[in-house]
Amino acid sequence: MAHGTIAYDFTGSRVLVTGSTGGLGAALCLAFAQAGASLVLHYRGDPGKARELLAGLPGAERHLLLEADASDEAAVEAGLWELKSRGLGLDVLVNNAGAYPVAALGEIKAEEFRAVLDGNLTSAHIFSRSALALMAPGSSIVNIASVEALRPARGHAHYAAAKAALVHYTKSQALELAGRGIRANAVCPGLLARPGLETAWPAGLGAWKRASPSNRPGLPGEVAAACLFLASAGASWINGASLVVDGGASCAAPQDPALWL
Repeated sequence: MAHGTIAYDFTGSRVLVTGSTGGLGAALCLAFAQAGASLVLHYRGDPGKARELLAGLPGAERHLLLEADASDEAAVEAGLWELKSRGLGLDVLVNNAGAYPVAALGEIKAEEFRAVLDGNLTSAHIFSRSALALMAPGSSIVNIASVEALRPARGHAHYAAAKAALVHYTKSQALELAGRGIRANAVCPGLLARPGLETAWPAGLGAWKRASPSNRPGLPGEVAAACLFLASAGASWINGASLVVDGGASCAAPQDPALWL
């Protein structure tokens, strides 16, 4: 069996993936489309890339594009209102949009810190709040956090803080939305493979491999498979959970400090 592949059926479901054109976002879109879902692909700033992604998905004719700054409440609300005006609902929201800058703690200015919080945390709230009007009982929210929510890396004080807050925000969603029949869970991925990773960060990749029982970074499709599970009926009694998907790396003692550079 290929990494991360498992059969799920989302036929008849509409799924919104934020930050769809990134590596994990594209994998999420492909996985849900292969499972039969109709997608809303959120993106910002590169319509050509978004259209290319949509055209390559199974059932391209049933998918829609949504362009908006994820941290702009008015823009997101306008986009989702358009869906509602067309009589379309949402069964799954995957809050995947986010930013991943690197800077030493003492060099992060307040506006830069706020920008990372907005991109990774506030955006999830904006989409979640705006999507509630489209979500019926049985719907599900999956928030993409990070292993750094549990174990921060150097240079990521703002990012780790945002992802840690997102984990607790997910718990708040679970508490407050259960009465509406809506579940919320988080996924905390570890290091994911991407083009150019070996040349861009050889020391970090090597440290990850040495520390991880799996001896490799993850594949975006493996994280997408975890998201499909949490969004599926098979996870109907899982609510407010944070699922670590890191190949076991967080189980290892932090013997190699380069792992968290």
